[in-house]
Amino acid sequence: MLTLEEIFPPFALRIACGPVELRVLRDDDLPELVELVHGGIEDPGLPMPFLRDWHAEPFALGAPAGFPTTSLAWWWTQRATFAPHEWRLALAVRRDGVLVGMQDLHARDFAHTGVVATGSWLGRAHHGSGTGTLMRQMAVGLAFDELGASRCESGYIVGNHASAAVSRKVGYTDNGRHRIVQHTQQGTVGVDEQRVVVTPATFVRPGDDVVVEGADGLRRFLGIEQRREGL
Repeated sequence: MLTLEEIFPPFALRIACGPVELRVLRDDDLPELVELVHGGIEDPGLPMPFLRDWHAEPFALGAPAGFPTTSLAWWWTQRATFAPHEWRLALAVRRDGVLVGMQDLHARDFAHTGVVATGSWLGRAHHGSGTGTLMRQMAVGLAFDELGASRCESGYIVGNHASAAVSRKVGYTDNGRHRIVQHTQQGTVGVDEQRVVVTPATFVRPGDDVVVEGADGLRRFLGIEQRREGL
C-alpha cells in the first residue's frame, strides 16, 4: 500500500538538531497545536508579531468561526495550494518530543528567484530557551543546503527585541523598513516593519550537526533539482 509520504513527499521531510525536530505539519499534530496556541504566544509588552491577530480570536471549539476553525482553514489551505510556482512549508517544531511552535518557509517562483521567506513563532511557555534561534537556523540551513536558495528574507515589527535578537544570532542583516498594516481585534493599525535578510555568507550555523531526511523527494516535488545541481 502507498504511504502518505509517497503521495505527498513534504511529509517525509525531517530536520533534527540536538533536542529540536522539524516536520511538516500533519493533522495528527493539530490538537496539540491548538492547545499550544490557546496557552498563549505573545510576550506581554512586545508588539503583536503578526499581520492578523489570529491567535487572539475568541476560542470557539467546534464553532464555524473563531479559533481554531479559521486557523485550521489556513493550515489546510497551505497544503491544498502547494505547487512549484508557490509553496509554503509549515513545519511543526518539537523539542524533546513536545510541540513548541511553528517554523514557516515560503517561496514564490523559487526556480527563478532563489529567495525564501521565513517566519516563526513559539508558545509563550517556550520563549527564552534558545529554541527560536535553533529552529530558524535549521530552516535557513535547509533552504541553503538542500534547496539551493541564494538568500532568506524575514521581518519583525519594530520594537520586538526578542525577534530582532534571533535574527541577529542567525546572521540576518537589516534590509530596510516599511510601513505595514496589522488587523487586530481593536481595529486596523499601521506599524513599522524591519526587513532582514541572510545569505550563505552571513549565515550563522548551529553548533551541533543537523540531520536532514526526505530532501530528495521534496526537491523532486518542487521541481528544483536542477537549481541545486547548478550551484
